[in-house]
Amino acid sequence: MIKPPRNSYGYRELLVYKKAEELQLELSKFVSHLPHSKTLSSLSDQMERSARSTKQNIIEGWKRNSTNEYYQFLGYAVASNAELEADFTDICIGIYESKGLKGVDVRGIKGMKGEKWESLESVPFYPLNPILPLCLQLKLRAKELNFLIDKLQTSLLEKMKTEKTLSATERIRIQDQKEAVFRKEHEVYLQEKGWG
Repeated sequence: MIKPPRNSYGYRELLVYKKAEELQLELSKFVSHLPHSKTLSSLSDQMERSARSTKQNIIEGWKRNSTNEYYQFLGYAVASNAELEADFTDICIGIYESKGLKGVDVRGIKGMKGEKWESLESVPFYPLNPILPLCLQLKLRAKELNFLIDKLQTSLLEKMKTEKTLSATERIRIQDQKEAVFRKEHEVYLQEKGWG
């Protein structure tokens, strides 16, 4: 189904676009301070391309003619942003320490409410804790952005369901997910009754 006409620059009002733009700007500042080496220059370039791709795919999806195309381009944005988040994770866990880029150990850092974390993945992305190392803050911003894009994609899926414009592939995928949930719930039920 073709989308109705709307503001060509309306994407600038989207929270996902604003967060993607902020992340791209902060990343640019971050990589400008990295130690100089061939490996880290390549990493910086790749990270900047991933951040740019995330933002550009949000824009391109908005400009497309159908909700389905918009949904697809948000999928590309998620993939680029996930790559960026993985690069931040690599830096945080010390993959590049031999190149002069120190990792982050969250076990000694306390949260804003005094909580302690066992791993990078257990640190919440919201609210963003300003005392965290910059690299970890940027990883969490990327994590938050993926969360927001996923929510936008979910709303577009619901819209396409309502309009009956889902592709056959998406309809099958959704049905498979429902069946998997049903099977799991059924297995739990059988085990609770002692029949499984």
